[in-house]
Amino acid sequence: MDPERRVAKALAQGILARYVEPGHRDCEQTINQLLDVLDDETVVQALKESKMEKPTAEQIAELKRLSAIARVPDESEIVTSKEEAEIRIRDLKDKARIE
Repeated sequence: MDPERRVAKALAQGILARYVEPGHRDCEQTINQLLDVLDDETVVQALKESKMEKPTAEQIAELKRLSAIARVPDESEIVTSKEEAEIRIRDLKDKARIE
């Protein structure tokens, strides 16, 4: 099971743990809460994004430098991960060679 699904499972277990506590129980509410967690791809995507490594200062600097050489708008501030930065650096290097 991937880490994102493991977290979703843990959230679901927390919902079930609250359900078995003494006191008033609302079956419909509990089922809805479980479905919200288990079926919500935004939860899984948010977890994936939270563990992405941020771009390094060197990558940001390289993106700025290559943007100037390739004469394209600097988008270094909107890069969200090391992987995305590497892809953009590679693309800008190719574009800079063509220019």
